[in-house]
Amino acid sequence: MERFSAWLDRSSLWVALAAAWVATLGSLYFSEVAGFLPCTLCWYQRILMYPLALLLAVGLLRRDPHLPALVLPFSLTGLGFATYHYLLEKTDIFGQPTACQAGVSCVTAWINWFGFITIPFLALVGFLTITVMTAIALNAGEPDPDVDAPAPWLPVGAIVGLALLAYAGLAWANRPVQATTLIFPIADASAAAQQSRLSPETASPASEATAQAELAAAGARLYQTACAACHGAEGEGVAGIGNALVHNEFVHAATDAELAAFVRAGRAAADPANQSGVAMPPSGGRPDLTDHELLAIIHFLRVGFITPAESAGEAD
Repeated sequence: MERFSAWLDRSSLWVALAAAWVATLGSLYFSEVAGFLPCTLCWYQRILMYPLALLLAVGLLRRDPHLPALVLPFSLTGLGFATYHYLLEKTDIFGQPTACQAGVSCVTAWINWFGFITIPFLALVGFLTITVMTAIALNAGEPDPDVDAPAPWLPVGAIVGLALLAYAGLAWANRPVQATTLIFPIADASAAAQQSRLSPETASPASEATAQAELAAAGARLYQTACAACHGAEGEGVAGIGNALVHNEFVHAATDAELAAFVRAGRAAADPANQSGVAMPPSGGRPDLTDHELLAIIHFLRVGFITPAESAGEAD
């Protein structure tokens, strides 16, 4: 145990350096290769993480005894932002998310591995690792400028080089490939929506017209929280983020089941069928949406953005 403790004292800043470079290149992979657009909180975390990758490398090369004190303000602030972002994404502690401005919502879950690992979670792990390792180095008096040892060019170069090689390998492995066919388990989305009325709790003996209006109203509410940030409050689209849904040929021509399949699966930025160059996350970044809620959004798209006049014009 003492041997491990001594090793950790000497090596903690190297672990922090590796964490900073993995986090930096990982965020670049998500945005530049996978096409996941960063939200406002993501940019705040990038502003705090990216300098750490260089600060730790230069500080270790110089054996700067002030390095831990320089790193901790960045990592602690980043840890706070990442924790807030993850809680905002996964809980209701800070209230329900809203689409109060155009742009990627801060609750958009581009990934949701094992049901809890999202991009903010990965950032939280990165900042936490750097903070803990730097605190250990600060307590151990590392780096010690008086230690008679060769300049650490080799370990710094090895850590940075391996991180860059991993990034290049992932970028190459995820280059554009031929699109695949995706299957959605609901065979008749319209029928399922009509039978369910979203859920048993919202079922009503009202007339068919009233039921349709209730379905569209529920879909409108869900659209504003799940879709409007990227596609616009009125379906007009957001430049550089999401395509317009009004007068959209795919939305007009696709069946409810086809739209459900597309939204549930998402579309990678490298997909040959992607015309915007921006990835669409599975379920629009809202893996919590049930099938019935997704169908309500589709029904709202039909009656809210595709008017009877447009439908009649297409039929002609």
